[in-house]
Amino acid sequence: MIVPLLLAVATAVPPKPAEADRPYWRTNLFKRVVFDQKFLVTRWWPQEIQNPYFSSALVAGVALAAESGGQEGGGHDLAWESSLSGGAGPGVQNASHVLTKLGNGTTIAAMLGITYLSARHAHDDRLAEASSLATESLLDAGIWILLIKRATGRERPSGLDAGSFFHYGNPASGSFPSGHAMGAFAVASVFAEEYRDHRWVPWFSYGLATLVGGSRLALGRHFPADVIVGGVLGASIGRGVVARSREEETRHRMPGTIVPVVGPEGDGLGVGWHYTWK
Repeated sequence: MIVPLLLAVATAVPPKPAEADRPYWRTNLFKRVVFDQKFLVTRWWPQEIQNPYFSSALVAGVALAAESGGQEGGGHDLAWESSLSGGAGPGVQNASHVLTKLGNGTTIAAMLGITYLSARHAHDDRLAEASSLATESLLDAGIWILLIKRATGRERPSGLDAGSFFHYGNPASGSFPSGHAMGAFAVASVFAEEYRDHRWVPWFSYGLATLVGGSRLALGRHFPADVIVGGVLGASIGRGVVARSREEETRHRMPGTIVPVVGPEGDGLGVGWHYTWK
């Protein structure tokens, strides 16, 4: 009588939703992005501040922007930007236009979408996961790009008050931080983390992101501080997305498996839980 009862109970338990059985990177993308914001603000960035590489680079970039934004002539930020853009020859300018187009959010999103679908078709789960998490990171970066640009209102190098802050509603505002650098590094850091065992991937990913950020300087669209802060925050967001995905995968991983159980005399069939102690 026990075995039929086990079967009845097993039948009565509703199956888990399909999404709960999927790996984290295949769950709802927009839901992940929403919950990422709480994770970034309450857990990830407080932890990142304790990282000397992150905090020193971020403080240096903000300090450079603040020092230059408070001076009538634009300070060091404008001087370095003028030197970089003024020294860029036709070849560098042409390459910078290509890199800038490559670093556009819509272009990156399209490439990630193609990569994800191709990886799924080829059953390459690792590449599909990296593409999915990179898309999540890009959307997270987009939210913070919009918020920080709106809050700071920094004029671009081409503006009348180049480098100054809090010029709201001005078409030339929105310089801080560099959205291209932030988005590029947000994607690059995901691939660098996911393929850490391939030494060339981090070099290629971060190298390409650096070229995208540099293209904005060569074209006179951003100050060095804009690119530095954008790159630091973007890379942090990407690492945060990967960290959260691993945390969620560990949390939802079952410490065992459901196995069929046959009655003691070979009569009837039930279910049991098999767990191996390590």
